[in-house]
Amino acid sequence: MAKRTKSILRKAQFPRLRQIREEQLGWEVTDIVIRLAGGKPSVASIYRLEQGHPIRVANARRVFDVVNAALNHALDPAKELVVK
Repeated sequence: MAKRTKSILRKAQFPRLRQIREEQLGWEVTDIVIRLAGGKPSVASIYRLEQGHPIRVANARRVFDVVNAALNHALDPAKELVVK
């Protein structure tokens, strides 16, 4: 029988999320949630991301894409997202 391997879950941080959200966009976290399709990530995950905690890469990228679209794609994901 084949031995199961544990999949590695990659996580990402968006260190400047709070700064960009408050200073450049003037948004609340709920404004990001409203713009997210499918309701993912959750409000709690976005707050964790703001506080510097990593969340799943796909969810961090969704938040980044919403913020970046509001800024007319002025941000570089390679510089803003820290993948672990």
